[in-house]
Amino acid sequence: MPVGRYAVMDGDGNPIGTEEFRCAPGPMGWRFFSQVLTQEPEPHEEVVDLAVDAAWRPARTRIATGSHEMLLTREGDTLRGFRDGEALEIDFPLEVHLDYLSPAYNAVTTMRLTGTAEIDVVYLEAATLEPRLERQRYQDLGHEQVGTAVGRFASRRWRFTALGSGWTRDLWVAADVVVRYEGLYELEWYEAGVSGPRPLG
Repeated sequence: MPVGRYAVMDGDGNPIGTEEFRCAPGPMGWRFFSQVLTQEPEPHEEVVDLAVDAAWRPARTRIATGSHEMLLTREGDTLRGFRDGEALEIDFPLEVHLDYLSPAYNAVTTMRLTGTAEIDVVYLEAATLEPRLERQRYQDLGHEQVGTAVGRFASRRWRFTALGSGWTRDLWVAADVVVRYEGLYELEWYEAGVSGPRPLG
């Protein structure tokens, strides 16, 4: 079970917090859990708990920010949402892509893609956890080695673009772990465990 800690940054490389995580194959497919300490938009703690099935489709996700909580859980052929205990007005199909301020969601998305693609995503807004639809593009830039503070990894490089705003950054994914996300997340401590990707050499 890989465990580690990301330095969380503001998009321009300025530190604003940390995210301590662990992830592993689970009963349904794969599970990720993290605890986040961040200064944005104000100092607070967050919990991210994400489970997906064997096809990397969301089965359950819970995000708690201290001010708000979002729970998305599978019910039949849909994903049902509850924000602060109140049901959302719409349900989402199981094939939906989710995104939030944790690299776990990017890792899951890349595991579902076979190459460059434009996808519709339900993005959960920072702080409020309000869901909104967003169009995103993942460009597959191929396999390469990437250096991190904990070693070099064999990875797959992707270029992420939020098509509505044009915001774009590159990220590097080794197996099921984002090992670097330009300007946003940098690994500063990591243990591969039995199932995690290992640094080269």
